[in-house]
Amino acid sequence: MGTVDDLTLLVEIIEAGSLSAASRKTGIPKSSLSRRISDLESQLGVHLVHRGPRNFAPTEIGLSIYERSQKIREELVAIKALAEVRTNRPSGMLRISCPAVLSEILVTDFAIQFAETYPDVRLTLDNTKGTFDPKIDHYDLAIHPAREDLADSELICQKLATTPYQLVAAPALMARLGHRASPADLEGLPGVGWGADGFMARWRLLGANDATTEINVKLNFSANNLNIIRQAALRGLGLARLPMPMCDADLLDGRLVLPLPGWAPPPVTFYALYPSRRSLTIAGRLFLTGLTKFLQDRLRPSDGRPQSGAAPDEKPKSQRASKKRRRRPARR
Repeated sequence: MGTVDDLTLLVEIIEAGSLSAASRKTGIPKSSLSRRISDLESQLGVHLVHRGPRNFAPTEIGLSIYERSQKIREELVAIKALAEVRTNRPSGMLRISCPAVLSEILVTDFAIQFAETYPDVRLTLDNTKGTFDPKIDHYDLAIHPAREDLADSELICQKLATTPYQLVAAPALMARLGHRASPADLEGLPGVGWGADGFMARWRLLGANDATTEINVKLNFSANNLNIIRQAALRGLGLARLPMPMCDADLLDGRLVLPLPGWAPPPVTFYALYPSRRSLTIAGRLFLTGLTKFLQDRLRPSDGRPQSGAAPDEKPKSQRASKKRRRRPARR
């Protein structure tokens, strides 16, 4: 292999944090990675990485070379993208990160279809916890849901789709609590919290004609996984906020009910984040275009109208976040 190839491997290894992690990401055996870094060190005449059983870190010169090698990798990706445009045949590696539950209920189906359609693309779909990270490291794309403004970063942000949420509860719980006619009647009721919100007990609700209000709930149970929140709601632990694709069947079958029809939590917007348009390969662009249509089709209400309290889908937008120009997700 040439020096350029080894420099891009150095980037992969340092970003992964260890030879073992880099081996899992690249599919190259750990022994081969170690040998190639040793060869690169011999060619350059410098020590690039401290390697030990419990110690793995770039040296000072290794870090400087890593930073310059990132630009080399970006240029190689851009060159490959130019070649792919000419041949119109996507290939190479496409690495995507996505929150686990979003992956399970929506993205996985499309990712598998994409892999079947484009067998020359080596697609990796990794699950994350769903917290926003302005550095997506070795991923080409990061899928991220957001209710509020995303933090400033140099990443490109493209809106994919908006999913409506519903306020739901178990029928037995509502039978025990009695009829509720207005949001004020929900004050102080038990609720199932979402850990990513910092266990926030004050919830916002949207109604018809842009009406908005807030209620305080008593958080008896919280989790950072929507599947767990759904299970807690089904067991009657409290009111819960769930995306419609996750609770539609439960509402239809009567396992869950709407405690206050006409009022719902704010919708959640899904974004695709990536370093720059120049570094996005044709495979990445095809994945984004296809995923956008796939999500919008899956999340469109069956009657063609937005659900109560939910915002309709909007056309995708792309923008670079900065202090002068902030992202504006779906209106809350």
